[in-house]
Amino acid sequence: MLEPDLLTADEAAKLLRIGRRTFDGHVARGDIAYIAVGLGEKRVRKRFDPEDITQFRERQRRVECPPEPTRGRRRAPDVPVQEIIDFKALLQKRQAARRSARHADRDGGH
Repeated sequence: MLEPDLLTADEAAKLLRIGRRTFDGHVARGDIAYIAVGLGEKRVRKRFDPEDITQFRERQRRVECPPEPTRGRRRAPDVPVQEIIDFKALLQKRQAARRSARHADRDGGH
């Protein structure tokens, strides 16, 4: 017979206030221990001890440190400088050169 304090996966996930898929992912990775119950060979019935849930919660406890202040941005010496190319101006310059070359050919041929 099951002990009354063992939790189902849904109950344990609800206790942690996480979704069932997230909970199942933690179980699959071995982050949360379970107790196999029943005689199922294809699918193990898992129950969870509240103490294991509490231990998982403690292992997940984090404290974020504020980032250290940094000085101004530095540019690495080998970073190439970018230049802006005005393609429309280049196109107009080439078109003007072609026109003047055509006019020179026309004027020189007559």
